[in-house]
Amino acid sequence: MRRAEILVGLALVALLTVATPAAARQTRLVVGFSGVKQLTYAAMLIALERARDRGYEVVPVFFPRPELAVQALLRGETDLARIEPSSVSVAIARGAGLAIVGAAATSQWVLVSPRSVTAPAQLARRRVAVHSVASMSNTVVQYAIKKYKIAQPQILIIPGSPARAQALMQGEIDATSLFLTDAIRIEQLAPGRFHVLVDFREMPMVDSVIVARRDWIPGHREEIEDVLRGLLETHRRIAAGPEWGAARTRQLFPDEDAAFVSAVVRAYIARGVWDQNGGIDHLTAAGRMVRFLKEIEALPAGAPDGAASYVELGPLQDVLKRIGRK
Repeated sequence: MRRAEILVGLALVALLTVATPAAARQTRLVVGFSGVKQLTYAAMLIALERARDRGYEVVPVFFPRPELAVQALLRGETDLARIEPSSVSVAIARGAGLAIVGAAATSQWVLVSPRSVTAPAQLARRRVAVHSVASMSNTVVQYAIKKYKIAQPQILIIPGSPARAQALMQGEIDATSLFLTDAIRIEQLAPGRFHVLVDFREMPMVDSVIVARRDWIPGHREEIEDVLRGLLETHRRIAAGPEWGAARTRQLFPDEDAAFVSAVVRAYIARGVWDQNGGIDHLTAAGRMVRFLKEIEALPAGAPDGAASYVELGPLQDVLKRIGRK
């Protein structure tokens, strides 16, 4: 009798297992951004709009500082976020249950100053503006301070690359780290007055990463892969057709000058900012980023050395297997 009861119980378990439906795909995604809406986000915003073709409703939410984007992701207010890697890495090193799943853009940072400043060391004791203490904007400035031995610069906090560009043109600061977008804008608005004092394109860092909560990833691989695939396909389409990319960008930013938008799109393509393979698609690249952050003392003492503590690249690698590398 006991044997019969056990067999019946096992049969019921098997039946329930078969009958239980798989977890439904989450079709409404909230994606955070660690800055105000701006042109540098164009490719990702285009990709999120195109996600409608795959049955998604994607809601972008813009936070004025990366720390706020990190907090919203941890609280579950957003599902994914595009955040600067330094902010995310610091949060992870302090125990936040987050993981980088891909890169949205490679290095596009530049340090811009009036042409009268001809060497970085001349910024000693002068006003240099950054987005926030925990931002990539500050990371690149701290890198420049160490590399070029800039003595005691006055670091000012001005959130938003466009706002810092405006402050520079108005003479309120002496230099600032900017997105390439705003360096191009300054040259168009004030030709010949300012220049790129330092270009950070060779730093072993990406500009922004796509981040998810580690406990969210296992049940939402499909959604993550769909977002990553859409982003890479958008990057590839823009590279193949800059006019298409500029037209879609103007739809998102209708108040921007058409010539300026076209110049930005072509500059991003030439520089490879919108990487066609996900930017940080293997542990070696992630390891270089972690080592660099440690070298410039951007990570807290005791932060993990291993790249695997910061990234979960399985979804991106699966996407690249399906669509191939460029």
